[in-house]
Amino acid sequence: MQQWSVKTVSLTEDARLWDRLHASSARATVFSSSAWLCLLGEVFERPATATILLFDDMPVAGIPLLTSQRGPLRVSPPLPITLYAGWLADEHHIAVPSDALHELFAHIEQRCHYASLGLPPEEPLAEQLRGRGWTLHQMRTRRITIADAEALWSGYSQSLRRKLRRAGESDLHLDEDPSSSLMADCYDLSYQRHGIAPPIPKERVRRWIDELKRSGMVDMFAGRRLDGRCAAVRAVTRDGDMLYDWLAGADPAVAPSASHWLVHTILTRYHKHGCLYFDFMGANAPGVADFKRSFGGDLVPYVDAEWYRPSILKTINRLRSRAIRRQRGLR
Repeated sequence: MQQWSVKTVSLTEDARLWDRLHASSARATVFSSSAWLCLLGEVFERPATATILLFDDMPVAGIPLLTSQRGPLRVSPPLPITLYAGWLADEHHIAVPSDALHELFAHIEQRCHYASLGLPPEEPLAEQLRGRGWTLHQMRTRRITIADAEALWSGYSQSLRRKLRRAGESDLHLDEDPSSSLMADCYDLSYQRHGIAPPIPKERVRRWIDELKRSGMVDMFAGRRLDGRCAAVRAVTRDGDMLYDWLAGADPAVAPSASHWLVHTILTRYHKHGCLYFDFMGANAPGVADFKRSFGGDLVPYVDAEWYRPSILKTINRLRSRAIRRQRGLR
């Protein structure tokens, strides 16, 4: 007799079920791949696991969790610089009944005192989670179509075009192989110049970039002056016809419009390499959102979902989040 079941697996020890699900899911991204998740777990020293809903031996849906123990609490906080990885489903082969979904989420709710999931744009699961008591945060990213170079340029704001023309007349040139240390230094400097501690320590970022580069998951670029000074850095990851803007840093004192020039240069480069879309991976912080808006494109929603057990954790986490947002100049 066929039946539904829920199983939690270690992605580092045996990722075969998750890989099958990833291959059959229309919403799968590079960020939900076992390779990305395992490397994430290694760098942040958290076991990479996946809770999978099975119909007999066929994986039908699943959620990745990088859990850790904090005192008496078992938590799975948001995946660092990783979007759209909170849910996979094989929606083409079998419909998942509500009682089977209940078992999947109940398994996670019993296993974790706190869990955070990043759901893909327009994910219909959001309302189901809300009904289970999860807290949902509506977020936005900005996506640009880069299939047509002329349309890409015409979508830029006038002020951006002026900045690009001025930058083009400067001595900026593209470094196609900057070091991981340079990338991490520039990332760190972007926070330091605002008097803000970076959310991820510089040395951990350097190690992460180094491992991603070694595995071929990211491409890195820097904009330099002829005297060798670095004005801006960018790391991107490609997934089919989608290009994701993964990590950035800049020193405006070296060249004020270097970040604008570097993004434009990357978009032009990957347009020629057959990419169709560029995702800025978030457009929620006011100042950064203004920068991204100047490149045109559309705002696309996604959802951050959080589970708390007991409910007092929700209040504690909200106060902590407000303090962090104030520290980073956000409201």
